[in-house]
Amino acid sequence: MVDIHCHILPGIDDGAENILETIEMAKLASADGTRHIIATPHFNHTFLNSVEVVHKLVPQVQHAIDLAGVDITIHPGNEVRLESKDFVVSHTLNKQYCYLAGNPKFLLLEQSWHNYYAQTLEIIQWFQERGTRIIIPHPERHSFFRNEPQLLVKLIEAGVWTQVSVDSLLGKNSDAAQRLAEWLIQHNYVHMLATDAHNIRRKPNLSLGFDIVDHLVGSARVQEMKDRAWSILPL
Repeated sequence: MVDIHCHILPGIDDGAENILETIEMAKLASADGTRHIIATPHFNHTFLNSVEVVHKLVPQVQHAIDLAGVDITIHPGNEVRLESKDFVVSHTLNKQYCYLAGNPKFLLLEQSWHNYYAQTLEIIQWFQERGTRIIIPHPERHSFFRNEPQLLVKLIEAGVWTQVSVDSLLGKNSDAAQRLAEWLIQHNYVHMLATDAHNIRRKPNLSLGFDIVDHLVGSARVQEMKDRAWSILPL
Protein backbone atom coordinates (compact mmCIF):
# COMPACT_ATOMS: atom_id res chain seq x y z
CA MET A 1 0.00 0.00 0.00
CA VAL A 2 0.96 3.62 -0.52
CA ASP A 3 0.19 6.26 2.12
CA ILE A 4 0.04 9.63 0.35
CA HIS A 5 -0.44 11.78 3.48
CA CYS A 6 1.72 11.28 6.58
CA HIS A 7 3.55 13.63 8.94
CA ILE A 8 6.46 11.28 9.52
CA LEU A 9 9.39 13.70 9.16
CA PRO A 10 10.70 14.50 12.66
CA GLY A 11 10.65 17.83 14.44
CA ILE A 12 9.36 20.17 11.73
CA ASP A 13 5.60 20.38 12.30
CA ASP A 14 2.99 18.81 14.59
CA GLY A 15 3.96 15.32 13.43
CA ALA A 16 6.72 13.02 14.68
CA GLU A 17 8.66 14.71 17.48
CA ASN A 18 11.99 13.02 16.81
CA ILE A 19 13.68 10.35 14.70
CA LEU A 20 12.81 7.65 17.23
CA GLU A 21 9.11 8.33 16.81
CA THR A 22 9.60 8.45 13.04
CA ILE A 23 11.10 4.96 13.12
CA GLU A 24 8.27 3.66 15.30
CA MET A 25 5.71 5.12 12.90
CA ALA A 26 7.50 3.43 10.01
CA LYS A 27 7.44 0.11 11.87
CA LEU A 28 3.69 0.41 12.47
CA ALA A 29 3.09 1.27 8.82
CA SER A 30 5.22 -1.60 7.56
CA ALA A 31 3.51 -4.10 9.86
CA ASP A 32 0.17 -2.84 8.49
CA GLY A 33 1.24 -3.56 4.91
CA THR A 34 2.32 -0.11 3.73
CA ARG A 35 5.48 -0.05 1.60
CA HIS A 36 5.62 3.57 0.45
CA ILE A 37 4.95 6.74 2.46
CA ILE A 38 4.82 10.22 1.01
CA ALA A 39 6.02 12.52 3.76
CA THR A 40 3.74 15.55 3.79
CA PRO A 41 4.80 18.11 6.39
CA HIS A 42 2.66 21.22 6.58
CA PHE A 43 3.37 24.14 4.28
CA ASN A 44 1.39 27.05 5.69
CA HIS A 45 1.77 30.26 7.68
CA THR A 46 2.63 28.32 10.84
CA PHE A 47 4.89 25.62 9.38
CA LEU A 48 6.56 26.87 6.20
CA ASN A 49 8.43 23.65 5.46
CA SER A 50 10.18 24.39 2.19
CA VAL A 51 11.38 22.01 -0.48
CA GLU A 52 14.94 22.43 0.84
CA VAL A 53 13.90 21.28 4.32
CA VAL A 54 11.99 18.27 2.98
CA HIS A 55 14.72 17.22 0.55
CA LYS A 56 17.31 17.40 3.34
CA LEU A 57 15.27 15.33 5.79
CA VAL A 58 13.88 12.61 3.53
CA PRO A 59 17.25 10.89 2.83
CA GLN A 60 18.20 11.18 6.51
CA VAL A 61 14.94 9.53 7.54
CA GLN A 62 15.31 6.88 4.85
CA HIS A 63 18.78 6.03 6.14
CA ALA A 64 17.52 5.71 9.72
CA ILE A 65 14.60 3.52 8.63
CA ASP A 66 16.90 1.32 6.56
CA LEU A 67 19.26 0.89 9.52
CA ALA A 68 16.27 -0.15 11.63
CA GLY A 69 15.43 -2.82 9.06
CA VAL A 70 12.04 -1.39 8.16
CA ASP A 71 10.72 -2.10 4.65
CA ILE A 72 9.41 1.39 3.87
CA THR A 73 10.37 3.87 1.16
CA ILE A 74 9.91 7.55 2.01
CA HIS A 75 9.06 10.08 -0.70
CA PRO A 76 9.04 13.89 -0.49
CA GLY A 77 5.84 15.91 -0.35
CA ASN A 78 3.99 18.69 1.43
CA GLU A 79 0.49 19.38 2.64
CA VAL A 80 0.04 22.88 1.26
CA ARG A 81 -2.63 25.03 2.84
CA LEU A 82 -4.76 27.34 0.74
CA GLU A 83 -3.98 30.37 2.88
CA SER A 84 -4.79 32.66 -0.06
CA LYS A 85 -4.48 32.76 -3.82
CA ASP A 86 -1.34 34.89 -3.57
CA PHE A 87 0.21 32.49 -1.04
CA VAL A 88 -0.29 29.45 -3.26
CA VAL A 89 0.55 31.06 -6.59
CA SER A 90 3.69 32.83 -5.39
CA HIS A 91 5.09 29.75 -3.65
CA THR A 92 4.24 27.63 -6.67
CA LEU A 93 6.01 29.93 -9.10
CA ASN A 94 9.02 30.14 -6.76
CA LYS A 95 9.08 26.32 -6.35
CA GLN A 96 8.99 26.55 -2.56
CA TYR A 97 7.13 23.32 -1.75
CA CYS A 98 7.10 19.67 -2.84
CA TYR A 99 4.51 18.07 -5.06
CA LEU A 100 3.50 14.55 -3.99
CA ALA A 101 6.48 12.22 -4.43
CA GLY A 102 8.08 14.99 -6.48
CA ASN A 103 5.46 14.43 -9.18
CA PRO A 104 4.21 17.80 -10.50
CA LYS A 105 0.99 16.12 -11.62
CA PHE A 106 -0.29 15.88 -8.03
CA LEU A 107 -0.56 18.39 -5.18
CA LEU A 108 -2.09 17.93 -1.72
CA LEU A 109 -3.92 21.23 -1.17
CA GLU A 110 -5.66 21.71 2.16
CA GLN A 111 -8.46 24.14 2.88
CA SER A 112 -8.29 26.53 5.82
CA TRP A 113 -9.93 25.27 8.99
CA HIS A 114 -12.00 28.44 9.33
CA ASN A 115 -13.84 29.09 6.09
CA TYR A 116 -14.14 27.70 2.59
CA TYR A 117 -11.90 29.72 0.30
CA ALA A 118 -14.14 31.41 -2.28
CA GLN A 119 -11.54 31.32 -5.07
CA THR A 120 -10.87 27.60 -4.71
CA LEU A 121 -12.30 26.66 -8.11
CA GLU A 122 -10.30 29.40 -9.83
CA ILE A 123 -7.09 28.16 -8.20
CA ILE A 124 -7.87 24.56 -9.14
CA GLN A 125 -8.31 25.59 -12.76
CA TRP A 126 -5.01 27.49 -12.63
CA PHE A 127 -3.26 24.32 -11.47
CA GLN A 128 -5.02 22.22 -14.08
CA GLU A 129 -3.69 24.52 -16.81
CA ARG A 130 -0.22 23.73 -15.42
CA GLY A 131 -0.92 19.99 -15.59
CA THR A 132 -1.43 19.51 -11.84
CA ARG A 133 -4.34 17.64 -10.28
CA ILE A 134 -5.38 18.92 -6.87
CA ILE A 135 -6.04 16.36 -4.12
CA ILE A 136 -8.06 17.71 -1.19
CA PRO A 137 -7.13 16.01 2.08
CA HIS A 138 -9.68 15.07 4.73
CA PRO A 139 -12.67 17.07 3.41
CA GLU A 140 -14.86 15.22 5.90
CA ARG A 141 -13.15 17.09 8.74
CA HIS A 142 -14.11 20.55 7.47
CA SER A 143 -17.37 21.89 8.84
CA PHE A 144 -18.22 23.82 5.65
CA PHE A 145 -18.06 20.64 3.56
CA ARG A 146 -20.19 18.81 6.13
CA ASN A 147 -22.74 21.63 6.14
CA GLU A 148 -22.73 22.02 2.36
CA PRO A 149 -21.45 18.85 0.63
CA GLN A 150 -22.27 20.31 -2.79
CA LEU A 151 -19.29 22.64 -2.39
CA LEU A 152 -17.09 19.57 -2.52
CA VAL A 153 -19.12 17.84 -5.22
CA LYS A 154 -18.60 20.85 -7.53
CA LEU A 155 -14.84 20.61 -7.01
CA ILE A 156 -14.90 16.89 -7.76
CA GLU A 157 -16.89 17.52 -10.93
CA ALA A 158 -14.18 20.03 -11.89
CA GLY A 159 -11.52 17.32 -11.65
CA VAL A 160 -10.38 17.38 -8.03
CA TRP A 161 -9.54 14.17 -6.21
CA THR A 162 -10.41 13.70 -2.54
CA GLN A 163 -8.55 11.88 0.19
CA VAL A 164 -10.46 10.67 3.24
CA SER A 165 -8.52 9.89 6.42
CA VAL A 166 -8.73 6.46 8.01
CA ASP A 167 -9.29 7.88 11.49
CA SER A 168 -12.45 9.59 10.24
CA LEU A 169 -13.84 6.23 9.11
CA LEU A 170 -12.95 4.83 12.53
CA GLY A 171 -14.94 7.59 14.25
CA LYS A 172 -11.88 9.25 15.79
CA ASN A 173 -12.48 12.66 14.18
CA SER A 174 -16.10 13.09 15.35
CA ASP A 175 -19.35 11.39 14.43
CA ALA A 176 -20.06 14.10 11.86
CA ALA A 177 -16.75 13.48 10.08
CA GLN A 178 -17.44 9.74 10.05
CA ARG A 179 -20.91 10.25 8.56
CA LEU A 180 -19.64 12.47 5.76
CA ALA A 181 -16.71 10.15 5.03
CA GLU A 182 -19.09 7.20 4.66
CA TRP A 183 -21.52 9.26 2.55
CA LEU A 184 -18.70 10.34 0.23
CA ILE A 185 -17.54 6.74 -0.20
CA GLN A 186 -21.05 5.45 -0.85
CA HIS A 187 -21.57 8.12 -3.53
CA ASN A 188 -18.20 7.44 -5.19
CA TYR A 189 -16.79 10.83 -4.19
CA VAL A 190 -13.63 9.46 -2.56
CA HIS A 191 -10.60 8.83 -4.73
CA MET A 192 -8.12 7.58 -2.15
CA LEU A 193 -7.46 6.91 1.51
CA ALA A 194 -4.51 8.03 3.61
CA THR A 195 -3.66 7.99 7.29
CA ASP A 196 -2.67 11.61 7.98
CA ALA A 197 -0.66 9.95 10.75
CA HIS A 198 1.17 12.32 13.09
CA ASN A 199 2.67 10.06 15.77
CA ILE A 200 2.41 6.59 17.29
CA ARG A 201 -1.04 7.38 18.76
CA ARG A 202 -2.45 9.06 15.65
CA LYS A 203 -0.78 6.23 13.83
CA PRO A 204 -0.42 4.69 10.37
CA ASN A 205 -3.42 2.35 9.97
CA LEU A 206 -4.21 2.26 6.26
CA SER A 207 -5.46 -1.33 6.11
CA LEU A 208 -8.24 -0.60 8.61
CA GLY A 209 -9.61 2.08 6.31
CA PHE A 210 -9.57 -0.20 3.29
CA ASP A 211 -11.42 -2.84 5.30
CA ILE A 212 -14.19 -0.31 5.90
CA VAL A 213 -14.29 0.73 2.24
CA ASP A 214 -14.51 -2.93 1.27
CA HIS A 215 -17.44 -3.38 3.65
CA LEU A 216 -19.22 -0.26 2.34
CA VAL A 217 -18.72 -0.54 -1.43
CA GLY A 218 -16.67 -3.64 -2.23
CA SER A 219 -13.17 -4.74 -3.17
CA ALA A 220 -13.18 -3.24 -6.68
CA ARG A 221 -13.39 0.27 -5.25
CA VAL A 222 -10.62 -0.55 -2.79
CA GLN A 223 -8.38 -1.54 -5.68
CA GLU A 224 -9.24 1.65 -7.59
CA MET A 225 -8.13 3.74 -4.60
CA LYS A 226 -4.92 1.77 -4.19
CA ASP A 227 -4.15 2.08 -7.90
CA ARG A 228 -4.57 5.85 -7.81
CA ALA A 229 -2.08 6.09 -4.95
CA TRP A 230 0.42 3.96 -6.84
CA SER A 231 0.00 6.16 -9.92
CA ILE A 232 1.46 9.12 -8.02
CA LEU A 233 4.81 7.43 -7.40
CA PRO A 234 7.70 7.86 -9.85
CA LEU A 235 8.24 4.91 -12.17
